[in-house]
Amino acid sequence: MARRASLRWTRLGTVALLASCASSGVQVARSDRTPPPAPTTTTPATTTSVPTTTTSTTATSATTGATTGTTTGPSFGSIDWSACSDEPAPYECGTVEVPLDYADPGGDHLSLALIRLPAGDPSTRIGSLVVNPGGPGGSGIDLVTGESDQFPSTVLDRFDLVGFDPRGVGASSPVRCPASFDADDSSSYDACLPANLDVLPFLGTPNVARDMDMIRQAVGDTQLTYLGYSYGTALGAVYADLFPDNVRAMVLDGAVDPDAGESNTPTGGSDFYADQDFDGTIAAFERLCDASPVCAAGPHSADLLERVRTGIRNLPTSHFPASASPLAGALNKSDVDDLMVNAMYSSFDWPILAVALEDADNGDASTVAALYSWLLYGYPADVSAQDDEQFANIAVRCADFADRGSNSYECADFPDSAGSLPVITAVDTPNPILVVGTKDDPATPAHYAPAMASALGDAVAIEWEGAGHTATLTSRCVTDLVATYLVEAVAPANGSTCPFATGATTLAEQGAAVFAAPDPEVAADSLIDVLTAAGNTASAAGCVADQLVRRGDERLVVHELLGVESPELVALRNVIEAHCASGG
Repeated sequence: MARRASLRWTRLGTVALLASCASSGVQVARSDRTPPPAPTTTTPATTTSVPTTTTSTTATSATTGATTGTTTGPSFGSIDWSACSDEPAPYECGTVEVPLDYADPGGDHLSLALIRLPAGDPSTRIGSLVVNPGGPGGSGIDLVTGESDQFPSTVLDRFDLVGFDPRGVGASSPVRCPASFDADDSSSYDACLPANLDVLPFLGTPNVARDMDMIRQAVGDTQLTYLGYSYGTALGAVYADLFPDNVRAMVLDGAVDPDAGESNTPTGGSDFYADQDFDGTIAAFERLCDASPVCAAGPHSADLLERVRTGIRNLPTSHFPASASPLAGALNKSDVDDLMVNAMYSSFDWPILAVALEDADNGDASTVAALYSWLLYGYPADVSAQDDEQFANIAVRCADFADRGSNSYECADFPDSAGSLPVITAVDTPNPILVVGTKDDPATPAHYAPAMASALGDAVAIEWEGAGHTATLTSRCVTDLVATYLVEAVAPANGSTCPFATGATTLAEQGAAVFAAPDPEVAADSLIDVLTAAGNTASAAGCVADQLVRRGDERLVVHELLGVESPELVALRNVIEAHCASGG
């Protein structure tokens, strides 16, 4: 359960978001769903920036009041920020040392990787805004580098935007597995567990929450300002329970079940963070598509989807080259089901999904294969670092759900957890916590937002009447409320709602907003990224992108975005490239 980048096709009356086929954050994975009785595969995203410095000076422990020894153990203190190895200025990178075991702060330690974008207006700077994209196993470094320009200037001017890779993840003392690790293969665990046994017990949410307080101290903030998505809401809620006085402002967007930790109590419970509802969001996709005359998969999208599911095995994918992705080649029903699940995370992807389904219904599955590949691996497809990240996702869940019932089948041979997920309890924070829900959220359904606010007590819940996973940076209304709250530390009224799309009140109006023709500027920006990644110069990419948007229909623009070499696209692009080469 994590926020990830989408193809962002239209603006929907939302924040003007950068459209890009390059993944900017955590990608959706099969295990983001409630685990089924049989194993599934997890593929979080890759880390884009590795810090170039280490840190540290003096010190106090962040959690239980214990003092950290300055001669026998690691020292914890401020971060020495310096240039990042993979990101340009003004981004800065650094590390902070934290105890492996907070019960033994003078013992072994871990190194956490961080990145920050300094506040745009130092004269009005409030402090740091620490962000987490969820997962578990999502990279906060990727979230900052990929989506920092989506934050309102009111936030970027007043806060350093700080992302971190949690312990065990990405660049932060990660768990490591052989390159052949496969979550579906029990023998892979035998090869992976021995090298990580000392770390695995300490990867649970309570220890990451304690790390967040170490980060708060290291960046010099008296209190924490935090934005957490999806699983990141568990981190925030547990932090608030551990350190209520240290909370300045906290946004929990896409709340998990506050009682998920009951799995670790004698009364028991489900070994997962939330009961999910992908079928409900798929039904919302179908309703909106059928209500819009411009949806490529309408007006009977459920019937079309079933035809695609039952016929997909016999459809060619020859226009999506085999070199483009591990997913190139014949598809089956399970692949279509996984595609639908992954595409439900963002309604920005729905017009592109509709084109892919229409292409398949017309006899070619290349666009389905290409979209499925993008949702799992980004563009260009990158699977090189996913083995470690896949295992990190599993390792955190195994540490969080120590009871290890039927939904924790991967955890059978893991060591006992040193700190599993607790039930969230009431807090008394200096300012109320803000919890955000989305009406048709497939991964963390909207009813968990008021439930989380009620469990915390000193919190309010608001709702976006939209669809997809999380709302901040997607809904302009929600983003404005969140930005005001972060700056002023004053929460909006409990129960406030934001419309699906500006001015859209009926189902037909909402469908029209979702499936509108490509926004020319957004589509051109997306195409420029794709064409540049394919080796074109910036000027050539700009010219070709502009002409493709002008001359091509929605389907051909989608094909270029996803790398589908359909004959119609190839013919048009050849004409356009000749035109651009001649100075046109």
